[in-house]
Amino acid sequence: MRSSLIACFILVLMVSACGGKGGGDASPDATPTSDTYLSHRGEVMPLRSALGGVAFHPFIPAHEIVETALLPPYNGGDDNRFNRGIGFEYISKREAYALRQWPGSGLPGPRNVATIDNCQITSYDINGGATGKQGALWTNGRIAFNLVAVGNASDRETFEEARRLVRLGACR
Repeated sequence: MRSSLIACFILVLMVSACGGKGGGDASPDATPTSDTYLSHRGEVMPLRSALGGVAFHPFIPAHEIVETALLPPYNGGDDNRFNRGIGFEYISKREAYALRQWPGSGLPGPRNVATIDNCQITSYDINGGATGKQGALWTNGRIAFNLVAVGNASDRETFEEARRLVRLGACR
């Protein structure tokens, strides 16, 4: 009993030393800054809002989405729900990926990676030809898909993730 009282007393001292509010001096009206892959490409928003901002039914790549963003038109058309895209950042096999989707058929990448269920997955250099990471592209004729590794996934892991998504229905 005495050790419990001493532990409680020490806890009270520690909380009071930190100001009682988590130790920080954050303002209640402070807004967090978002410096993520999708925040540089579109407007980050809740999933429900982003789904309402597009006119197609996107493929949702995972049960737990880290971040969702409404993307500007890929084809340079008017900024309306019929041209806008949607992006999902998610985790698969402990690696972070971003799957972006737009209405339309899109252009294939220069290199064929795989063909699964009549869906051709192609690759492209993310930095416009510079050596480094590659992304995966595919289309079902109505929606163009673009998958990139946001974290440290290798090109091989990115292409395997693209194959997994297509097998799950991302090309139907």
